[in-house]
Amino acid sequence: MKDRELKALVEAQADWIIQKRRQLHRIPEKGFAEFKTQKVITDTLDELGIPYTTERTWVIGMIEGALPGGVVGLRADMDALPIEEPEGCEFRSEHPGMMHACGHDAHVAILLGAAKVLMSIRDQLPGKVKLLFQPAEETDGGAEPMVAAGAMENPHVDRVYGLHVMPNLPVGTIETRAGTLNASTDSVRITIHGRAGHGAYPERSADAIVCAAQVITTLQTLVSRNLSPISSAVLSIGMISGGTAANIICDSVSMRGTLRTANSEIRAMMKQRIEEVTTGVAGVMGCTADVNIIPGYAALVNNGQEAMRIRRVAGRLFGRENAVEKPEPSMGGEDFSFFSDCAPGAFFHVGCAAREKMPAPPLHSKDFALDERCLTIGALMHVALVLDKG
Repeated sequence: MKDRELKALVEAQADWIIQKRRQLHRIPEKGFAEFKTQKVITDTLDELGIPYTTERTWVIGMIEGALPGGVVGLRADMDALPIEEPEGCEFRSEHPGMMHACGHDAHVAILLGAAKVLMSIRDQLPGKVKLLFQPAEETDGGAEPMVAAGAMENPHVDRVYGLHVMPNLPVGTIETRAGTLNASTDSVRITIHGRAGHGAYPERSADAIVCAAQVITTLQTLVSRNLSPISSAVLSIGMISGGTAANIICDSVSMRGTLRTANSEIRAMMKQRIEEVTTGVAGVMGCTADVNIIPGYAALVNNGQEAMRIRRVAGRLFGRENAVEKPEPSMGGEDFSFFSDCAPGAFFHVGCAAREKMPAPPLHSKDFALDERCLTIGALMHVALVLDKG
């Protein structure tokens, strides 16, 4: 099928895709509680005649083409954020304290739009397409349990793609990169144990607050003095608590933070050094420390050939100048990595800001809003990637 014919097919569904997105925008739900969202998806798949299976709140649809070929997976995340949406949007959230401030409503609508187009050309469609509607990207991570339950098998997915709308990119732009696109995400929990005492007699105590201050200061040197300047990692301590009164030497301080790293080698090194530095500093100051690093998402590493395919397809559809390479990885997390660890795959960004409104409010902001022209662009990319023979 020629590109102009494919574009016309997708554009003909623009109003339908927009209405789906607005329907979803009204019902934002937290991770693993996307019951209304799941029903919109399953009702739509029923309408389109696409068989599916469900477990918890995820949905896996299957489109079978008339021609022989492999299996392509397309993923859309579906949960929302605990943010109160401001007044003014004509399809504003109906769930107090919840908002689709990260564009997952758009991701689901884009995939449903792609599914509708693919169903209309099944006689020209090679192989099969798995539609992976994933819950809980923002919280516990829905990709890992989906994969554990067999989402990438029966039949095995041969290549897999995902996307995210991006307000720092103008509408019409597609961005990706080969190699690491998003960092791994680990939670850091530290407890400093000291010895309580009277604030007037510090020599008789071991001050957990002073120790914690030294630990935090020293941890901030790990990136600058343990990594090459061209490597990527972030360690941020975002919470600290301790103490009971102004005149009592504190005997326990707890801290929580996040570790973001660009690859598995840096991740392992940083975990080791966090524990070494924390216990070492605590010991020097007469305290002890418990260090617990809770694994999160792995780094999202795009397959080089699939990232090249995305840029080639985007360049063909929208012009080479609009198929851009992201210069460096993002330290944000993305659990699409669990899918792409099972099959060659790549993740890409779809510009969703009108040029005249840039710079636009960022993701996870109450003021986030997207230009709905990006919806057909995302759907067109999904369909074109399925059909691409490169």
